[in-house]
Amino acid sequence: MFIELGGTFIYQFGREHILDMPSGSRIEDALNMLGIKERIYIVIVKNGNIAKLNDELKDNDKLVIFPPIGGGN
Repeated sequence: MFIELGGTFIYQFGREHILDMPSGSRIEDALNMLGIKERIYIVIVKNGNIAKLNDELKDNDKLVIFPPIGGGN
């Protein structure tokens, strides 16, 4: 499974990761493997669609994970 991180997560965890997850793994398991503790302020996109922490993962999934971006007026 391919994971791309964005925003400030890049500086903490790197930009791209390839993980081999056991069958039945969920997005939250992938976050744990990467050491990402944030669970409230996080945006998760799985294969181009907004995803939830308990969504199941498959070998060919692509995740994009980043903290919300804001600012300005």
